Amino acid sequence: MIKMREISTPVVFFPGTLCDERIFIPVWRKLNIAQRSYVPLQWADTLEQMMALACDRITAYEGKVQLVGFSMGGYIAALAAMQLPEKVASLTMIGYCPNGLSEQEVQQRKALIKMIDAKQPVALNKTRLAQFFTSTELDNAELVAPVKDMEADLGPSVLKAHIQSTTPRPDISKQLENSPFPIHFVVAEHDQVANPIQIKAHAESISSANFYQIDSTAHMMLLTKPEKLASHLETILV
Repeated sequence: MIKMREISTPVVFFPGTLCDERIFIPVWRKLNIAQRSYVPLQWADTLEQMMALACDRITAYEGKVQLVGFSMGGYIAALAAMQLPEKVASLTMIGYCPNGLSEQEVQQRKALIKMIDAKQPVALNKTRLAQFFTSTELDNAELVAPVKDMEADLGPSVLKAHIQSTTPRPDISKQLENSPFPIHFVVAEHDQVANPIQIKAHAESISSANFYQIDSTAHMMLLTKPEKLASHLETILV
């Protein structure tokens, strides 16, 4: 058994849309983190509440912390890092592109909120799940189950709160270019949510940024390739 190196600097994790701690568990099991915190964004109804939760977790530590955000959590982690740069040792964004939401994405989100308000079904069917997994992964019930479970437990009210809190989502790439802390982007080769080519371009434009790609998987790389992601995170965080 390979001995995991201890990550001594505190690490604060931020989940994605309609996610909770379960999105990180497969990766956490493969890391040796001495001090770990999780920002429960599923409790927040507004962006202000998300930021308050983030700042609470970050400032709970005396020294600097490392921030790791997945998808929407990457956005919130980045905002928190720019708000408290003196507290940040590094910022890692997994499956998140800092160029903001396109007009098409904004309209899709507005349509989804209308469906929720009208109490129409918004459950993750196979078509929507296909945005997050490769076709091979989609046929693996064990991989898909955590996403379905989180959706069932958190429900449409949390989905609505997450969408409204982060829409519109501005382009923050220029702000990140001036960040005083190291930045790390982790992408999936077949991610349909966060374009890996665009993210690589952003990474190349930031002098302090590093870029990592996980092949043969999609947006839910935390569930589908936890070993590979944990390996990258160990490199970043130790």
